[in-house]
Amino acid sequence: MKKKTPRWIFALALSILPMAFTALSCSLEYDQVVHAEEYIPEIVFENAQFTRYENYSRMVRLVAEKLEQYKDTADAYAKSVSFYTWDKEKLDTEGSCKYLSLNTREQIYTMFSDILIKNYGQDLELKAQNMKWNGNTEQLTAGAGETVYIRHEGLTMEGAGFSASGISRTYSFDYDVAGVYDDTSDETSDENKVEESE
Repeated sequence: MKKKTPRWIFALALSILPMAFTALSCSLEYDQVVHAEEYIPEIVFENAQFTRYENYSRMVRLVAEKLEQYKDTADAYAKSVSFYTWDKEKLDTEGSCKYLSLNTREQIYTMFSDILIKNYGQDLELKAQNMKWNGNTEQLTAGAGETVYIRHEGLTMEGAGFSASGISRTYSFDYDVAGVYDDTSDETSDENKVEESE
C-alpha cells in the first residue's frame, strides 16, 4: 500500500522554496554603511513661507505646504509650492507646481506636476509637467519629450524641447511646434489668425 503525501506538505514546500531561492541569491554587502540621515529629513517645515530681500527690497518668496531639508546636503524638497519674484518692488513673476526639488549648492531647481508660471513684464504664461531652472545660467528647460504650453501676447503655442533664457528673455522649441497667433488689436483679427505646425 502506497502512502499519500498530505497536501499541506506540498503547500509548505511551495511557500518555502521561493524564500530559499531568494535567500541564496541575495548578495549582502556587509562592509557598506547605510546612513539613515541621508534618507530622513533633518528639518521639516509645515506651511512654510520664505522671503529673500536684497537692499531692503523683496526679491523672492517661496510658499510651500511642506518643505524637507536633508542633513549634510544642499538638497530640499517641497510640496504644493507657490513662488513669486519682484523687480523694483513690482511683482514680475509668479508660479506654482505640485513638487519642487531644490539644490541650493548647484542652484538647480526642478519642478514637477501642474507647473504654471506667469511673467507679467513679458505677458507670458507657461504650463508644463516637468521643468528645470538653472540659477547659474538663468536657463529654464524642459526635456525633449516634455510638452510645454505658452501664451505670449497674441501667440498661443505648444512644443517639445523647450528652453528659455532669463538673461536674453528669449525662448525656443526644438521639436513638434504648433500654435495660433491672434492679433486682437486689428478689426480684421479673423483674417490675421495663422496656424503653424512643424
